[in-house]
Amino acid sequence: MFYQLKLKGPISVLQMGTERIRAHDLDFTIPEVSKDELGQVCAAFETMRAELLRSNQELWRQAEERKRLNAAFAHDLRNPITVLKGTVKLLRRGAEDEQALERLEVYTRRIEQYVEAMSGVRRLEQLSVEPRPVSLSQLGNELEETAGLLAPAVSLSCRFPKEGWVNLDHGLFLTVAENLIANTVRFSRSKLELTLETDSGFLTLTAADDGPGFPQELIQNGPKPFGKRDGDAAHFGMGLYTCKLLCQKHGGDLRLQNGPGAVVLASFKFQGQT
Repeated sequence: MFYQLKLKGPISVLQMGTERIRAHDLDFTIPEVSKDELGQVCAAFETMRAELLRSNQELWRQAEERKRLNAAFAHDLRNPITVLKGTVKLLRRGAEDEQALERLEVYTRRIEQYVEAMSGVRRLEQLSVEPRPVSLSQLGNELEETAGLLAPAVSLSCRFPKEGWVNLDHGLFLTVAENLIANTVRFSRSKLELTLETDSGFLTLTAADDGPGFPQELIQNGPKPFGKRDGDAAHFGMGLYTCKLLCQKHGGDLRLQNGPGAVVLASFKFQGQT
């Protein structure tokens, strides 16, 4: 009687869950069966299942992102490799081309830059996040100082809380801030606005300019690696993509929108606030 009333239900639930996990099926939930010790075991099992599902989804996302990154990398290498092969053929035939050596140098350097960019993404994927207490006023002052150095010719407006602390990875935040400011400066006409806010456990850095704004495709699909804007051969579209990766590592995200100009919102999930 005791087995039928107290043990059979929870044990059956756990057996079902074990069999589905063994079959690599995590699309189920363990119901709450009771408040006693067996009920707690079932609740712990459900927590484990949810964590396994989250981990698998993250691994799948990373694998898909890596495939897309490799495809973009291979696609963008085709043109410089084609130019290099054509130049080598001309040199082998002894064809006179005063710019041949210069082309070889330029495109070889360009391939090196691609490889360095790709290696940078790999390092970002392996980067660990180390939150530490930092004051909001310090972050705001650093934003002003960085913007003053990177954008001395534009009018700067910087708003941030004067009091309070958050726990976040200081270096990671500054890396994102520097990338956003540098990207904004490239397209702004005369103004740059930086705002720092905290809400519901997230710190959000907003960078806005008075330039032409983002293409609608970029807003809809988000920043992509090696996605050059308007045929800009000098940049690989890695700045915003790097910021997106770093924000996601910190539990946040990167959003793009258009106001009077381009607006970037970089959010970071922080642990505790004072």
